[in-house]
Amino acid sequence: MVILAAASGKLPHLVVTQAAISTLLTLVVAPLWLLDRSERDHRAGHRAMPAFTVSPFLAVFLMAAGTITVQLPPVVAVLSDGGLITALALSLLLMGAIAFWSVLIAPARVSGIAACGYVVIGGLPISMPAMFMIFSPRDLYSGFHAATSPSIGAMNDQLYAGFILFAAVKITIWTVASIVFFAAARESAEPDDNDGGLPVPAGPTVPGWVLGLAGDAPTAEEPVPVPIVEKEPVGVR
Repeated sequence: MVILAAASGKLPHLVVTQAAISTLLTLVVAPLWLLDRSERDHRAGHRAMPAFTVSPFLAVFLMAAGTITVQLPPVVAVLSDGGLITALALSLLLMGAIAFWSVLIAPARVSGIAACGYVVIGGLPISMPAMFMIFSPRDLYSGFHAATSPSIGAMNDQLYAGFILFAAVKITIWTVASIVFFAAARESAEPDDNDGGLPVPAGPTVPGWVLGLAGDAPTAEEPVPVPIVEKEPVGVR
């Protein structure tokens, strides 16, 4: 629906609009689609298969390249007009976002501390457009604003778009990183029912020769063997 609305060309011709579309597709639609797909596979009893099999490094690159490209001034001007090019460009952006989140969402290929590092590092490049928009002292989209003068002001349009991207990226990335971190901590401290519900510390390392000796010793269930004493026949001296 988001892509169809953008392709219609009827949305406001603002940088804020493109920032909101980019945020919805990459940080909301893509992870929710993967979660819904994983839940449907679970209910149907099917073995979940990853939507993409690209490496985590390539997934980060696709996500970063897509989010940075769609916020470039010439690209924003083209996407605002709508049409087939807009639909195709946003579809590619969505596919890159799905590749990024598929690394973390079941069946996850990265978990624990590695997953935290993945999502934090992956959030750095996709926040770059927001930083340029917020801290730039001039209008980066002057040509776009000259063609369609925004009622909220050119600099405000750029600034609000930057804040939307920055807030959405940081809130999403740090929320996901926190969830992954605490889930990993909870799994590592999971209690064992055989030990009264308390976490079981790892036992000491036992040398192999000790285990060999223990294997020869009788257990509590095995009786100790009684030595056989041969008796001397009666009448034989």
